[in-house]
Amino acid sequence: MNAALPSTETPQVNEGRSPTRHWVIAYAAPEPEALRAAMNNAMDTLYLPNLQKLLSRMACISKSSTEPEGVSAFLMPHESAPQILGAKPSLGIEVIMTPCHWQVGMNEVTLLKPQELALNEDESRQLLSAIQPYFEEDGLQVVYESPLVWRVTGDLLIGLPLASIDRVVGQNIKPWMPEHQRAKTLQRLQSEMQMLLYQHPVNDERSLKGRWTVNSFWMHRSLEQLYPDASDLNVALDLRENMQASNPKLWQQAWHHLDATLCQSLSQALDQNHDVSLTLCSETTWRHYRPQPVSWLNKLHRLIQPVSVIKELRALSSGVSAP
Repeated sequence: MNAALPSTETPQVNEGRSPTRHWVIAYAAPEPEALRAAMNNAMDTLYLPNLQKLLSRMACISKSSTEPEGVSAFLMPHESAPQILGAKPSLGIEVIMTPCHWQVGMNEVTLLKPQELALNEDESRQLLSAIQPYFEEDGLQVVYESPLVWRVTGDLLIGLPLASIDRVVGQNIKPWMPEHQRAKTLQRLQSEMQMLLYQHPVNDERSLKGRWTVNSFWMHRSLEQLYPDASDLNVALDLRENMQASNPKLWQQAWHHLDATLCQSLSQALDQNHDVSLTLCSETTWRHYRPQPVSWLNKLHRLIQPVSVIKELRALSSGVSAP
């Protein structure tokens, strides 16, 4: 089985320990383009009673309303969300390198979804073996972990902002290339690898079979690399795969599972007066919720006008006004 990119499994909130202080649910809502297409009905027919109960006891106290700047501009909202709690991204010595295919067009170069390569272990190891000496010359050590995950370490990477691969897939790569002086070494390596891999036996065989070739790579950081000390935070990525595949039925099923597990557990944690919070993210926006004291007037208002989960989720879509 081909390895996917790193993902975060959703652990249970209550496992004989104190609940995680903060939870982030990534890909909680689709972007407008998807809303107009296949994902629209999936949004309208979601039934998330536990999330509704949870949000009825919370308030959105902050949200992203401006374009991110600096390092955050390279990150997805769920990767930036820990900064709400004061955590700063660590741009350390280790990153992930993913072999990929750059599709060259008339005016731009587009990064194709790496999973579409269906790269197997033998192919991946052969390609890695070919490029390793070139990286070592620049002080970068590259180690195999899975077909789409090679771990890279080196001083060259320290402080270097790298765009999340989820942000770049299907996009023109140019706006997401770091402009840091040391990034010029990576850009040179990318050019050298394109020439090296062009006639590699693995790619020759893939071309004969009508499959995408591996002609470049993308460097990015995992959540664990960005926030190595964020022990009080968990990110649920259960919705990512089906969102990226625009599979509304499976995305909806994954949401229902999250509602029955994570959202129910968070609601129970609130019952026990634990300090918990929740951030919902789309691909461009986040909304941060915390428990708020409920006055009798607020209770009356909620009885007359209950929280609309769909309205909250649609507020995550770019260009949609928040309630």
